[in-house]
Order: sequence, then structure tokens, then C-alpha cells
Amino acid sequence: MGASSWSYVTPWQAQEQRALEALREEVFARDAGYWRELGVASLAELDAGGVLEEEGGAHSVLDVRWVVRCEADTEGVGEVRVVEEAEAVELFGTPRPSREAVESALARAGDGWFPPFGRGSGCCTAVHGDGGRAVGLCFWGVTGD
Repeated sequence: MGASSWSYVTPWQAQEQRALEALREEVFARDAGYWRELGVASLAELDAGGVLEEEGGAHSVLDVRWVVRCEADTEGVGEVRVVEEAEAVELFGTPRPSREAVESALARAGDGWFPPFGRGSGCCTAVHGDGGRAVGLCFWGVTGD
């Protein structure tokens, strides 16, 4: 089965891991009816039960669980790598990209040059408002084979 892309913007939180956990809870709650039909009542059950692996294919941000800081292209399956300022300049043309700049870059990312390069992982970066203040976090990635 092929890969699927996903992206989400959340309100700003200094702790990316907490933002990811809240986002995963929100996405699970949104799709709770689907998961209940599969006998899964909570995100913790989904994580522990192996349902995602059994289903195969691509899902969403539910496939990633950990935020990491590492070199580009070294994050593992199930990880979201934080895009720091130097890489943000490469990807978005500025160390403090706006939501619009990030979403525009993601919209043209289909040619394979844009991280995370399709390994069942993701990336995140702060998005900035007027005056350069962080106003949100954008999470994006690719899941599946």
C-alpha cells in the first residue's frame, strides 16, 4: 500500500511532545466511531493493541508518537523531528516561517524533496505571526509503506 501525507496546525506550545500528544488525542476523538467499530476505545488502547500495524497502510498523525531532535533524515518510524531554524531557512526561506509559508511549502512538497521523505515519520516547526512571535506548531509527515 502507498504512503499518505498529513498535516496539522496546533496552537503554540513550548513543549512539542505535549502538543503532539494533544493533537493525537484530538484526531483519535474525531475518528472515534471508526476506531470503536474495530474494538478500540481509547488512544492508549490503539497504541498498545497493534491495530495500526495490523491494518497496514497509512493513517494520520496517529502513526507517530515521539518528538525528537536529530539530524535531517535520521528520524525513525513513529517519530516527529523538530525542524530547527537553519533547516527552516532552507525549507521556508526564513527562520520564523508564517503558517502560510509552511502550508505553501507543504502544498508543493509532492516531488519527494521535502522531509520526512516517506518513512512513516514526520516533522514539526513553529509557525509565527506578526512580529515574529510563535503562534502555533505545524506537524506534517508521511505514513505507510
